[in-house]
Amino acid sequence: MSTQKENFKYAICYIPLVAIFLYFTEKNTSEEYKKHIKYWITLFIIFIISTSVLNILWLSWFSKLILIAYIIISWLLWYKIYNWEKVDVEILDNIWEKFENKK
Repeated sequence: MSTQKENFKYAICYIPLVAIFLYFTEKNTSEEYKKHIKYWITLFIIFIISTSVLNILWLSWFSKLILIAYIIISWLLWYKIYNWEKVDVEILDNIWEKFENKK
């Protein structure tokens, strides 16, 4: 079982760019910690690509909805982790599994 400090560390992975900073400054990173960093990276890349495509297509109003969805999903994951719930997002796990198998 993880401690309150670990849960906080996992939860702040969903604050933009904090996860990357912690990833490079932490000496011992657990698999659970790496999983949350991968989740954040995947969500952030999907957000950046979708908003860029929508802005190119002159649908910037829809990209604001994507921003709201990104914030809500990040907040929900943060809240669940901080309240001692185990978070597994199968879709994101499948994306990373396919990505790692191609290496």
